[in-house]
Amino acid sequence: MDGLLFFGGPLDTFVAILDILVTTFLIYYLLKVFRDSRAWQLMKGVILILALSLVSNVVGLNAIGFLLNSTLSLLAIAVIVLFQPELRRTLETVGRNSFGRLTGTLSGEAVHDSYTFTRQLIESIVSACEAMQHTRTGALIIIERETKLGDLLEQENAVPLDATVTAALLKQIFYVGSPLHDGAILVRNGRVAAARVHMPLSDNYHLRREFGTRHRAAVGASELGDAIAVVVSEERGTVSLALNGRLYVLSNADALRSQLHRLLMTERKEARVGRFSRLFGRSMKLKSSKPAAVIPQYEGIDPDDAEPELVAAEPRQRRFSRGLFRRRDNRTPRRQRVLLFVLSLLIASGIWLYVQVTVNPIDTRTYTVTLSYRGTEDALDRGFVVQTLPLQTVQLTLTARTQILNDLTAQEITAYVDVNQVTEPGVQSLRVEVETGTLLYTLTDQLTPTQVTVNVFERP
Repeated sequence: MDGLLFFGGPLDTFVAILDILVTTFLIYYLLKVFRDSRAWQLMKGVILILALSLVSNVVGLNAIGFLLNSTLSLLAIAVIVLFQPELRRTLETVGRNSFGRLTGTLSGEAVHDSYTFTRQLIESIVSACEAMQHTRTGALIIIERETKLGDLLEQENAVPLDATVTAALLKQIFYVGSPLHDGAILVRNGRVAAARVHMPLSDNYHLRREFGTRHRAAVGASELGDAIAVVVSEERGTVSLALNGRLYVLSNADALRSQLHRLLMTERKEARVGRFSRLFGRSMKLKSSKPAAVIPQYEGIDPDDAEPELVAAEPRQRRFSRGLFRRRDNRTPRRQRVLLFVLSLLIASGIWLYVQVTVNPIDTRTYTVTLSYRGTEDALDRGFVVQTLPLQTVQLTLTARTQILNDLTAQEITAYVDVNQVTEPGVQSLRVEVETGTLLYTLTDQLTPTQVTVNVFERP
């Protein structure tokens, strides 16, 4: 009965475990999102305050507990302001992964399913980047995919173009003497939608110091959704690719061509084969040769453990790349994933217990229950007449969860005396019994009286 007092029956136990697991995975996802930004430092402070608050409440440190609880009340509002960029990116990711396929299937948007068209687009970008790499001309190209970036076109400094993507046009835009070279260009539906677009700078603290404003803008653009950012460095003459908040330094134009084919050509083929197959999660992979750009070991760092922006891509490397296009979960080392999951489980368990204590605590309540007598007819058949005292009710004190006690009424509780226990005439004390069927999730603390005195006569 003590165990049932906290969890109820098997169904309640299952619901409690499910509640904790769902909360654990939600917290785990949020911690993974915050881990790669400066908000991770703030998150560790919030977790520390939560832990200290729980410990102070358990130990009974009232003063420090009051201060920490007051701080938590303020943090409930401040967290929206402090974590606004991360929360926005998280909601965009959830919306894109959950509803992007469904809305894309039902809306019937036009898709450039021409293999030749997409290939020409890739070749134009690669050719322009290769030329600008040799001349050390800085450039930033943003390729829009499922996440729409229409708000960038509304910038005051943005210049709408709606032009065909060609290598000559890209080189002219990013030429140092061009009035459009400052900022990025936005490629939408295979066309240059706008130039001189200013992108938000990323606050990713994993970026190396040699990466300047243009590279941070590229990472910031990739953090807006599933956009692809191609950046050419004028200081080092390198080509990099930003995706999902990560920056990948590529060795040459062939590496860029290979990765754009992976990202764009596979996407086009999925669109041609059928959107309903994407809706139900079927993975359609483009059959191609070995990739030209892979992630090798860089300066003694294992590519499976290193951050993507700390590794460079090299062509004709035998090692297969899993760092650039593996799923986002695998970008975190296994040890860190286990630690994050354990931390998430502890936080979820603490939150669940805190909610149980505050929302549905253990309470005690007294009920006045009508007393009934059972087995009088059976005793009469055996030759005994039972004379009961004028006792009509008993007092019953129960301990249970507040929600259970609120739903329980005195009419649902049965208290009775079983006179079948009578075996001989005389004055006898019979025990008061309580029906346990309605009290499965409660604990009986007190019953008054516990016995009833009856007079038993032999039937004449």
